[in-house]
Amino acid sequence: MNNICLIPARGGSKRIPRKNVIDFYGKPLIAYTIEAALKSKLFGSDIYVSSDSEEILKIAGRLGVKSVRRPAKISGDNASLEDATLHLLKNLEKKFEYLCLLMPNCPLRSAQDIKDSFKMLAKSKAQCLMSVVSYYWLNPFWAMREKGGNIEMFFGNKYLVDSKKLPKNVYCPTGSVRWVRVGNFVKEKKYYGKNLIKYEIPFERSADIDEYADLELASKLIKLKR
Repeated sequence: MNNICLIPARGGSKRIPRKNVIDFYGKPLIAYTIEAALKSKLFGSDIYVSSDSEEILKIAGRLGVKSVRRPAKISGDNASLEDATLHLLKNLEKKFEYLCLLMPNCPLRSAQDIKDSFKMLAKSKAQCLMSVVSYYWLNPFWAMREKGGNIEMFFGNKYLVDSKKLPKNVYCPTGSVRWVRVGNFVKEKKYYGKNLIKYEIPFERSADIDEYADLELASKLIKLKR
């Protein structure tokens, strides 16, 4: 298939040092994402890990995928996913129709999630797709923030109504899966482009690991898959 997969994995994580290579149930965290991409069988040999870390690039090689050494100017805290994607595409001669972005801090997404989300985009007229998860027991409109020692409604009183009257079909984005049509991405240079559709992933496979609390939750959720 004319698809390419990018797994962006910087080495300089701050909240969890060396996050992408920490041991997670016997494997480096990034290994779960690489294995899901391989098992999806959607990319042939066109699975790339983009990183500034020699340790991460070596893991990619051991697991049988390609690697791209990311230059320092797009490896710092302010580097964007779009920068890493454009760097990859500009350094490849082969042209692709679809690009899949898989974040390495989402170890619970499955190969089936990657396949199902691709089918959804390919059958649609949309230009891009992102995975989302339902808020479930949380209500985002009733968010509170602390200010001056007190807490107040973050969104003001607009949404301080009966919960049955609040907007429905509201989701939280996850980094589990993102797809874009390459031509549109090169033109718009963003994943949140026009004609964006969702792929809803269940809560038990939705973990985004950024903080140690996320890591603890993912450790509990992975047991549901075993």
